[in-house]
Amino acid sequence: MKPHLFFRKWVHHEDLYIKLQFLGNTPSEKVLLIDQVLQELTTVSSPLSLRVESLGFFGRAVQPSVLWAGVGGDVKGLHNLQKQVTYALTLFGFSPEERNFHPHLTLARDHIGRTPFDRNKLSTLTLPNSSLEDLLSWKSKEIMLYRSHLNKRPMYEAISFVI
Repeated sequence: MKPHLFFRKWVHHEDLYIKLQFLGNTPSEKVLLIDQVLQELTTVSSPLSLRVESLGFFGRAVQPSVLWAGVGGDVKGLHNLQKQVTYALTLFGFSPEERNFHPHLTLARDHIGRTPFDRNKLSTLTLPNSSLEDLLSWKSKEIMLYRSHLNKRPMYEAISFVI
């Protein structure tokens, strides 16, 4: 895919995730409380069967800011989990995002092609199927809390891992 789409920064494979709630700079004393809340949520949640389904972008059509892979499968369950996480974290002062939840995996950032981005190219790039289906499907049974290291690759460090 990289040879056909020109983006400034491609995401490291260890930095692929589905964001349920952005927390920003969080005091360490809150991390333990967040961890407890997430632990409680996972005890009443079932694992989700998810898969990569499509390619898309955010931003201007001629120069997208984000290239993403859409998520399919138990999307309703994922939406419910995201709502539960968001609600639980509002009790600790975190604000829900104003944008609607759009489950995706960010693949690349900042289109840098010499010509405007051609959205039709996305339909010509096929995602692997059948033989590689196991690589594009997974059971999600954990919630992770990440710390960002903006100048490192991979840039996310798991500081809480809740099963």
